[in-house]
Amino acid sequence: MGLDHVEKTAHNTLFPILIAAGETDRIIEIGERAAALSKERGESWCRGYQLDYPARACWLRGDHEKAQALAREAVVCKHAVDDCHGLTMALETLASMAAERGTHERAAILLGLAQRVCDLNSITLVELHRQQHERSVSTITRGIGQKAFDAAFARGRAMTIDEGVTFAVEDKPALKQAPPVRSAPDTELTPRQLEVARLIAHDLTNRQIADRLFLSERTVETHITNILNKLGLNSRGQLSRWVAELPEPAVRDA
Repeated sequence: MGLDHVEKTAHNTLFPILIAAGETDRIIEIGERAAALSKERGESWCRGYQLDYPARACWLRGDHEKAQALAREAVVCKHAVDDCHGLTMALETLASMAAERGTHERAAILLGLAQRVCDLNSITLVELHRQQHERSVSTITRGIGQKAFDAAFARGRAMTIDEGVTFAVEDKPALKQAPPVRSAPDTELTPRQLEVARLIAHDLTNRQIADRLFLSERTVETHITNILNKLGLNSRGQLSRWVAELPEPAVRDA
């Protein structure tokens, strides 16, 4: 295990402690440095956490625009590497921000989506995030009432994960049918990247892809990050639509 990985893992352990202690400036400082390191290394698993906690710290400090941008990027990272627990955390963070800024229906939809991720993967929120969740629910129900909350929550819970991530990242109502995503004509994937992309389009998880291709999960995560970066996409759902629109994209040797 390299020193970079040890350092990134240590940061992820430290962030909840600093959040509880209210040390927002330190979280932001450490998070920016750690996220830059992860991005440089092409690593998204740890980077999602390195974006989520600083997003909360920025919100507490009053930098709401930056906080929301970081939280949306965390959602993208966690969805790209199929980290359901991390995705739930990032969605809960966005929901709490939406609740506090008064966009109560959107906040309830995000909570419903987070619950769907939990339901599909048997996830239970840890105490720190459960407290945040309860504050969000209280704020929303005071704002729009229980009936409206329940309806919006149910809408989020009924979304597919891809639909919900698009809703969360784009910060606007989700479309029933998202427009097709096309790559630039000269965009090319390697044969291995194309193989991974097609398996994602068939709704395989990272673990299933790793087993199918005899790779490690970490290698699959790296392939997905590189594919999304190369195509200029933000989510697995967009990648699936790219594959559907371009069933035989040009490839080159790795």
